[in-house]
Amino acid sequence: MLSEEELRRLIESLSIREIIEPALDNWVQYESTGKTVINLKNGKVIGISLKSNELIDLNHDNEHIELYKIESHEDLFNEEELLNDEEYDRFEEFKYKKELEDENFDEYDPQVFSEFCLAESIDEKERKLKILIENYEEYHFNNYQDFEHSIILNYYDEDDYTY
Repeated sequence: MLSEEELRRLIESLSIREIIEPALDNWVQYESTGKTVINLKNGKVIGISLKSNELIDLNHDNEHIELYKIESHEDLFNEEELLNDEEYDRFEEFKYKKELEDENFDEYDPQVFSEFCLAESIDEKERKLKILIENYEEYHFNNYQDFEHSIILNYYDEDDYTY
């Protein structure tokens, strides 16, 4: 089991990308929550995926610490944020053509955006990571002590915690 000091060093050594990416890799909008956790036995940082009907409360789990979470119901990204103006115009054309081809077309299906990114050689994951990192960066750096403190206090006795 990691000591408080080992855990503190591990958290301090992680980049924001290392905190966010495992959760994003395990997140599927409207299907599964993505979480980044630290295994307290071996110190590994991993991502886990919880389907909407799965209830695992890591706050009472002795072996893992939750670092970051993206809820399945979160609507984090819109095409306008992920694409520049020219790309967005091409995306609108892409959707229009899809709609003409398919009578069951759903313009809100996230797969449509993924298909467009694939066709245009756009790295969808990198674009999403960039937005998440930008949103998280300001909070993380301005509130690092609170971030670390809240994580460690969930798993160690407050009387033993070194501030």
